[in-house]
Amino acid sequence: MDKRNGAVGAHPGNHKTMENKMCAAGRPSFGSFSEVAQAYPKRPPYSRRVLKILVEHVKTLTDSPIFADIGAGTGATAYALADMGLSGYAIEPDSEMVATGKRIGAARPSVSWINAPGECTGLADGSLDWVCYSTSFHWTNTSDALRECMRILRSRAFFTITCFLTDLETDPFQIEIESRIRDLAPALRRARPPIVGEMSTYETLLNQYPGLGNCIALTSTEAVPMTEEQYINYWKSSHDIPSQVSPEVWNSILQMIAETFRSRRPASLRFRSAAWHAQRG
Repeated sequence: MDKRNGAVGAHPGNHKTMENKMCAAGRPSFGSFSEVAQAYPKRPPYSRRVLKILVEHVKTLTDSPIFADIGAGTGATAYALADMGLSGYAIEPDSEMVATGKRIGAARPSVSWINAPGECTGLADGSLDWVCYSTSFHWTNTSDALRECMRILRSRAFFTITCFLTDLETDPFQIEIESRIRDLAPALRRARPPIVGEMSTYETLLNQYPGLGNCIALTSTEAVPMTEEQYINYWKSSHDIPSQVSPEVWNSILQMIAETFRSRRPASLRFRSAAWHAQRG
Protein backbone atom coordinates (compact mmCIF):
# COMPACT_ATOMS: atom_id res chain seq x y z
CA MET A 1 0.00 0.00 0.00
CA ASP A 2 1.41 3.33 -1.08
CA LYS A 3 0.93 5.80 1.77
CA ARG A 4 2.63 8.85 0.23
CA ASN A 5 5.85 8.35 2.18
CA GLY A 6 3.88 8.14 5.41
CA ALA A 7 6.21 5.69 7.08
CA VAL A 8 6.52 5.94 10.82
CA GLY A 9 9.65 7.72 11.97
CA ALA A 10 11.09 9.58 14.92
CA HIS A 11 9.51 12.89 15.81
CA PRO A 12 10.86 14.94 18.70
CA GLY A 13 8.74 16.04 21.60
CA ASN A 14 7.47 14.79 24.91
CA HIS A 15 3.68 14.93 24.74
CA LYS A 16 1.06 13.58 27.12
CA THR A 17 -0.94 10.63 25.89
CA MET A 18 -4.68 10.45 26.41
CA GLU A 19 -4.10 7.95 29.18
CA ASN A 20 -1.65 10.25 30.95
CA LYS A 21 -4.13 13.09 30.75
CA MET A 22 -6.75 10.90 32.44
CA CYS A 23 -4.46 9.91 35.29
CA ALA A 24 -3.88 11.82 38.48
CA ALA A 25 -1.97 10.69 41.56
CA GLY A 26 -1.57 7.21 40.08
CA ARG A 27 -5.31 6.62 39.70
CA PRO A 28 -7.28 7.20 36.49
CA SER A 29 -9.83 9.92 37.12
CA PHE A 30 -12.12 8.68 34.38
CA GLY A 31 -11.14 5.03 34.29
CA SER A 32 -8.62 3.17 32.22
CA PHE A 33 -9.16 2.53 28.52
CA SER A 34 -6.92 -0.52 28.87
CA GLU A 35 -9.47 -2.12 31.19
CA VAL A 36 -12.35 -1.68 28.73
CA ALA A 37 -10.48 -2.57 25.53
CA GLN A 38 -12.17 -5.96 25.21
CA ALA A 39 -15.65 -4.42 25.44
CA TYR A 40 -14.98 -1.48 23.11
CA PRO A 41 -15.58 -3.29 19.79
CA LYS A 42 -19.14 -3.99 20.94
CA ARG A 43 -20.07 -0.32 21.01
CA PRO A 44 -22.62 0.91 18.43
CA PRO A 45 -21.01 2.25 15.22
CA TYR A 46 -20.54 5.87 14.25
CA SER A 47 -23.08 7.02 11.66
CA ARG A 48 -22.32 5.56 8.23
CA ARG A 49 -24.41 8.34 6.69
CA VAL A 50 -22.13 11.00 8.14
CA LEU A 51 -19.01 9.03 7.19
CA LYS A 52 -20.26 8.69 3.61
CA ILE A 53 -20.73 12.46 3.33
CA LEU A 54 -17.24 13.07 4.74
CA VAL A 55 -15.62 10.50 2.45
CA GLU A 56 -17.31 11.95 -0.63
CA HIS A 57 -16.02 15.40 0.32
CA VAL A 58 -12.48 14.15 0.95
CA LYS A 59 -12.52 12.42 -2.43
CA THR A 60 -12.84 15.79 -4.15
CA LEU A 61 -9.13 16.11 -3.31
CA THR A 62 -8.06 12.65 -4.51
CA ASP A 63 -9.74 9.39 -5.52
CA SER A 64 -7.51 7.41 -3.13
CA PRO A 65 -7.20 9.46 0.07
CA ILE A 66 -4.82 8.38 2.82
CA PHE A 67 -6.30 8.98 6.28
CA ALA A 68 -5.23 8.88 9.90
CA ASP A 69 -7.90 8.08 12.48
CA ILE A 70 -6.48 9.52 15.72
CA GLY A 71 -7.68 8.26 19.06
CA ALA A 72 -8.88 5.28 17.08
CA GLY A 73 -9.85 3.16 20.06
CA THR A 74 -10.17 -0.36 18.68
CA GLY A 75 -10.56 0.90 15.13
CA ALA A 76 -14.31 1.20 14.53
CA THR A 77 -14.03 4.32 12.38
CA ALA A 78 -10.76 3.30 10.72
CA TYR A 79 -12.23 -0.03 9.67
CA ALA A 80 -15.44 1.61 8.47
CA LEU A 81 -13.32 3.85 6.24
CA ALA A 82 -11.39 0.80 5.03
CA ASP A 83 -14.71 -0.85 4.13
CA MET A 84 -15.43 2.26 2.04
CA GLY A 85 -12.25 1.69 0.05
CA LEU A 86 -9.84 4.02 1.88
CA SER A 87 -6.45 3.16 3.35
CA GLY A 88 -4.53 4.73 6.18
CA TYR A 89 -3.57 4.62 9.83
CA ALA A 90 -5.29 3.94 13.14
CA ILE A 91 -3.39 5.94 15.76
CA GLU A 92 -4.10 5.14 19.41
CA PRO A 93 -2.05 5.82 22.58
CA ASP A 94 -3.41 2.94 24.66
CA SER A 95 -1.51 -0.28 23.95
CA GLU A 96 -4.39 -2.57 24.99
CA MET A 97 -6.76 -0.80 22.61
CA VAL A 98 -4.18 -1.16 19.84
CA ALA A 99 -3.75 -4.88 20.54
CA THR A 100 -7.51 -5.43 20.44
CA GLY A 101 -7.88 -3.35 17.29
CA LYS A 102 -5.15 -5.26 15.51
CA ARG A 103 -6.72 -8.57 16.45
CA ILE A 104 -10.23 -7.77 15.21
CA GLY A 105 -8.91 -6.12 12.05
CA ALA A 106 -6.41 -8.75 10.99
CA ALA A 107 -8.26 -9.17 7.68
CA ARG A 108 -8.05 -5.45 6.85
CA PRO A 109 -4.44 -4.82 5.73
CA SER A 110 -5.36 -1.36 4.41
CA VAL A 111 -5.26 -0.06 8.01
CA SER A 112 -1.86 0.20 9.76
CA TRP A 113 -1.73 0.66 13.53
CA ILE A 114 0.49 3.14 15.37
CA ASN A 115 0.70 3.17 19.17
CA ALA A 116 1.15 6.92 19.68
CA PRO A 117 -0.66 10.06 20.88
CA GLY A 118 -2.21 12.55 18.51
CA GLU A 119 0.27 15.21 19.53
CA CYS A 120 3.20 13.12 18.25
CA THR A 121 2.12 10.62 15.58
CA GLY A 122 5.53 9.94 14.04
CA LEU A 123 4.08 10.25 10.53
CA ALA A 124 5.98 12.04 7.77
CA ASP A 125 5.44 15.69 6.90
CA GLY A 126 2.64 16.27 4.39
CA SER A 127 1.83 12.56 4.12
CA LEU A 128 -1.96 12.56 4.64
CA ASP A 129 -5.09 13.67 2.83
CA TRP A 130 -7.30 13.46 5.89
CA VAL A 131 -6.95 13.46 9.68
CA CYS A 132 -9.99 12.39 11.69
CA TYR A 133 -10.36 12.38 15.48
CA SER A 134 -12.83 9.73 16.69
CA THR A 135 -14.51 11.15 19.82
CA SER A 136 -11.02 11.74 21.15
CA PHE A 137 -9.99 15.33 20.44
CA HIS A 138 -11.09 16.42 23.92
CA TRP A 139 -8.31 14.27 25.43
CA THR A 140 -5.53 16.09 23.59
CA ASN A 141 -3.53 19.22 24.21
CA THR A 142 -5.41 21.26 21.61
CA SER A 143 -2.55 23.44 20.37
CA ASP A 144 -0.10 20.53 20.13
CA ALA A 145 -2.62 18.28 18.40
CA LEU A 146 -3.51 20.90 15.80
CA ARG A 147 0.15 21.73 15.20
CA GLU A 148 0.88 18.05 14.58
CA CYS A 149 -2.09 17.74 12.21
CA MET A 150 -0.93 20.71 10.18
CA ARG A 151 2.49 19.10 9.94
CA ILE A 152 1.27 15.75 8.59
CA LEU A 153 -1.48 17.08 6.30
CA ARG A 154 -0.69 17.94 2.70
CA SER A 155 -1.94 21.15 1.08
CA ARG A 156 -5.75 21.29 0.68
CA ALA A 157 -6.15 18.21 2.91
CA PHE A 158 -8.97 17.78 5.41
CA PHE A 159 -9.23 17.75 9.22
CA THR A 160 -12.27 16.37 11.06
CA ILE A 161 -13.35 16.13 14.69
CA THR A 162 -16.08 13.58 15.32
CA CYS A 163 -18.18 12.83 18.39
CA PHE A 164 -20.51 9.92 19.08
CA LEU A 165 -22.82 10.08 22.11
CA THR A 166 -26.05 8.66 23.42
CA ASP A 167 -29.07 10.83 22.68
CA LEU A 168 -29.94 12.30 26.06
CA GLU A 169 -32.25 14.93 24.60
CA THR A 170 -34.99 12.92 22.91
CA ASP A 171 -34.50 9.24 23.88
CA PRO A 172 -36.67 8.68 26.98
CA PHE A 173 -35.17 5.29 27.79
CA GLN A 174 -31.59 6.52 27.90
CA ILE A 175 -32.63 9.61 29.83
CA GLU A 176 -34.23 7.31 32.40
CA ILE A 177 -31.08 5.17 32.64
CA GLU A 178 -28.93 8.24 33.33
CA SER A 179 -31.35 9.40 36.01
CA ARG A 180 -31.25 5.99 37.73
CA ILE A 181 -27.46 5.98 37.62
CA ARG A 182 -27.45 9.34 39.42
CA ASP A 183 -29.75 7.86 42.07
CA LEU A 184 -27.31 5.01 42.68
CA ALA A 185 -24.17 7.17 42.58
CA PRO A 186 -25.09 10.83 43.26
CA ALA A 187 -21.48 12.07 43.40
CA LEU A 188 -20.47 10.44 40.13
CA ARG A 189 -18.52 12.65 37.73
CA ARG A 190 -19.33 11.67 34.16
CA ALA A 191 -17.07 12.07 31.12
CA ARG A 192 -19.86 13.40 28.93
CA PRO A 193 -20.34 17.03 30.17
CA PRO A 194 -16.80 18.21 29.30
CA ILE A 195 -17.13 16.63 25.84
CA VAL A 196 -20.45 18.38 25.20
CA GLY A 197 -18.95 21.65 26.42
CA GLU A 198 -16.03 21.38 24.00
CA MET A 199 -18.28 20.43 21.10
CA SER A 200 -19.78 23.91 21.12
CA THR A 201 -16.32 25.40 20.44
CA TYR A 202 -15.17 23.22 17.54
CA GLU A 203 -16.70 25.13 14.62
CA THR A 204 -15.18 28.42 15.77
CA LEU A 205 -11.86 26.74 16.53
CA LEU A 206 -11.51 25.21 13.07
CA ASN A 207 -12.64 28.36 11.27
CA GLN A 208 -10.19 30.55 13.18
CA TYR A 209 -7.14 28.28 13.38
CA PRO A 210 -4.38 29.52 11.01
CA GLY A 211 -4.34 27.42 7.86
CA LEU A 212 -7.78 25.84 8.39
CA GLY A 213 -11.20 27.07 7.39
CA ASN A 214 -14.51 26.47 5.58
CA CYS A 215 -15.71 24.32 8.48
CA ILE A 216 -18.76 22.17 7.83
CA ALA A 217 -20.78 20.97 10.84
CA LEU A 218 -22.79 17.74 10.48
CA THR A 219 -25.10 15.96 12.91
CA SER A 220 -27.18 12.81 12.65
CA THR A 221 -29.44 11.16 15.22
CA GLU A 222 -30.13 7.52 14.40
CA ALA A 223 -32.08 4.71 16.00
CA VAL A 224 -29.83 1.69 16.56
CA PRO A 225 -31.43 -1.76 17.07
CA MET A 226 -30.23 -3.08 20.41
CA THR A 227 -30.60 -6.26 22.43
CA GLU A 228 -30.22 -6.39 26.20
CA GLU A 229 -26.83 -8.11 25.83
CA GLN A 230 -25.61 -5.48 23.37
CA TYR A 231 -26.71 -2.64 25.61
CA ILE A 232 -25.02 -4.13 28.68
CA ASN A 233 -21.84 -4.66 26.66
CA TYR A 234 -22.02 -1.00 25.61
CA TRP A 235 -22.09 0.04 29.26
CA LYS A 236 -19.24 -2.31 30.12
CA SER A 237 -17.09 -0.22 27.77
CA SER A 238 -17.62 2.86 29.96
CA HIS A 239 -14.31 4.23 31.19
CA ASP A 240 -15.55 6.75 33.75
CA ILE A 241 -17.94 5.02 36.14
CA PRO A 242 -15.92 2.00 37.39
CA SER A 243 -13.03 4.13 38.60
CA GLN A 244 -15.26 6.21 40.87
CA VAL A 245 -17.45 3.58 42.53
CA SER A 246 -16.84 0.27 44.25
CA PRO A 247 -17.19 -2.97 42.27
CA GLU A 248 -20.40 -3.63 44.19
CA VAL A 249 -21.95 -0.32 43.12
CA TRP A 250 -20.80 -0.81 39.53
CA ASN A 251 -22.39 -4.27 39.47
CA SER A 252 -25.57 -2.76 40.91
CA ILE A 253 -25.60 -0.17 38.12
CA LEU A 254 -25.16 -2.85 35.45
CA GLN A 255 -27.89 -4.95 37.06
CA MET A 256 -30.24 -1.95 37.13
CA ILE A 257 -29.57 -1.26 33.44
CA ALA A 258 -30.27 -4.90 32.53
CA GLU A 259 -33.49 -5.03 34.58
CA THR A 260 -34.72 -1.71 33.16
CA PHE A 261 -34.02 -2.85 29.61
CA ARG A 262 -35.80 -6.14 30.27
CA SER A 263 -38.89 -4.38 31.60
CA ARG A 264 -39.05 -1.65 28.92
CA ARG A 265 -37.86 -3.75 25.96
CA PRO A 266 -36.93 -0.84 23.65
CA ALA A 267 -36.65 -1.98 20.03
CA SER A 268 -33.94 0.58 19.35
CA LEU A 269 -32.00 3.35 21.07
CA ARG A 270 -30.94 6.68 19.64
CA PHE A 271 -27.34 7.82 19.28
CA ARG A 272 -25.97 11.11 17.97
CA SER A 273 -23.06 11.40 15.56
CA ALA A 274 -21.51 14.81 14.94
CA ALA A 275 -18.60 16.04 12.83
CA TRP A 276 -16.74 19.31 12.32
CA HIS A 277 -14.93 19.13 9.00
CA ALA A 278 -12.44 21.75 7.79
CA GLN A 279 -9.93 22.08 4.96
CA ARG A 280 -6.33 23.16 5.01
CA GLY A 281 -5.57 26.24 2.94
